[in-house]
Amino acid sequence: MDLKPASPETILDRLGMPWDEVVRLADEHTMAVQAWLSTRAPSAERFETPGFTAGSSGLAVRLLNLALGGRYPPGIDGQVISADIEAVKSFFASRSVPWYWWLGPNPCPPDMARRLEDHGLAFDPPPLPALVAPLPARYSSLNPDARVWLAAGRADLQAASAIRRIAFRFPAGAAVDYFEAMADDWLRGDPARLYLARLGDGPPAAIGALITGAGIPGVYVMATLPEWGRRGLGKAILARILADAAADGHELIALTASRLGYGLYRQFGFEHVFDYMIYHPSG
Repeated sequence: MDLKPASPETILDRLGMPWDEVVRLADEHTMAVQAWLSTRAPSAERFETPGFTAGSSGLAVRLLNLALGGRYPPGIDGQVISADIEAVKSFFASRSVPWYWWLGPNPCPPDMARRLEDHGLAFDPPPLPALVAPLPARYSSLNPDARVWLAAGRADLQAASAIRRIAFRFPAGAAVDYFEAMADDWLRGDPARLYLARLGDGPPAAIGALITGAGIPGVYVMATLPEWGRRGLGKAILARILADAAADGHELIALTASRLGYGLYRQFGFEHVFDYMIYHPSG
């Protein structure tokens, strides 16, 4: 599958605003939510400088320990950036966790990628697409047997943790009680709403979340148990998330897409706006 960002003309036509404004909104949203997600675990810590935000859940899951962005003021001394990168590496080393550095579409300085590589970080291909859709969204027919509901108690959170751990192939023993350990965050409905889905009277088999950050909503933690795949559960959850976001008065919604989910999101009217470049310590 060839995953290419849409043209600025397409973005303007579909979303009604210039490409650079959509990029700004989506990037600010994504960075805000990823920072929130990586710092909500009971053992989480946060580390910031003027150029980046780093959040560590303390869990042995790479995507839950993140350094985010590169937003230094123009003309900053390169030695300051080098010292900060080394400080990030030391921060995560002290936590003994695997981690990623997300680099957005407009890093400052522009050669931030080279600087990361000079400090022993390697690009982890492929790039991660950032997509945005107008609301209300369009989508095709849904499986009438799919039932979607908002997480309402500990049993739902336990089911969601199991689904995410299996679907995302977390390391054995990692994030076993991810959602229930942060029950208040996932049950109060602000900024996050957690959804589950089943077919008929079957067990909970899929999850997804609507999380608001930097003023706009986004789609997160979409996952389906392998044995329940391709039965419309992901589509049903996504349709509910988009409907609820539109009902809240939002006019657009953002997400980052794996290659597995990219086709689904395109069916719902999402446009590929830009890519994140993801780095991790090499060696």
